[in-house]
Amino acid sequence: MKNTLNETKFFVIEEGAVNSFTFRPVDFDQDLDTLYEWMHKSHIAPFWNLNLPMLEFKDWLHKSIEAEHKDLYIGTFNDTPACYLIAYSIKEDTIREYYDYQDGDLGMHLLIGPRPFLNKEDGLSIIRAMIIFLFNRYGAKRIIGEPDIRNRIVIPILKKLGGQVVDRIDLQHKKASLIVGERNLVEKKMQEKNIEIKMLNTITAARKELV
Repeated sequence: MKNTLNETKFFVIEEGAVNSFTFRPVDFDQDLDTLYEWMHKSHIAPFWNLNLPMLEFKDWLHKSIEAEHKDLYIGTFNDTPACYLIAYSIKEDTIREYYDYQDGDLGMHLLIGPRPFLNKEDGLSIIRAMIIFLFNRYGAKRIIGEPDIRNRIVIPILKKLGGQVVDRIDLQHKKASLIVGERNLVEKKMQEKNIEIKMLNTITAARKELV
């Protein structure tokens, strides 16, 4: 029997359509090949710059999993591996220097792995599920994103979900749009569309105190 103690699973019901999502912590052995493949895809490599040789990638993944200031997750969309998600502590990151940090802020990095999912419909569903998961898992008041300004799919989706672009910033490795997602506004957007969330299972393992 599948162990679901370390997995969050929920349904999102919208206009009669039901989509299922799961999120679980990244496992080095289980997820190495998937993440290595995704990081070498043409729609991901220019933004993440992690299209490394396997030995270097293994070292990067191991250090990322062990890092104290972030948690890494793999997400599925209707049982298909679909996304990689990082929740990170704003207090422990230089991004705090670029905006008015508040208690309850949580940082987010994300990618959608399979290219066919990177469209306005599936992309929105997957990114919305990531945000639902993060608010549920960490109890954050706001989620902070800083996607590359060249990303013409993720930024419009985040804005449609209730994110607000508050600045354009120059980071060490990219020019980014600084986006703030207020929990109340994100939830209001879902209520306006009569979106229903049905939680089936939540991760019971201890989490890092990132907020």
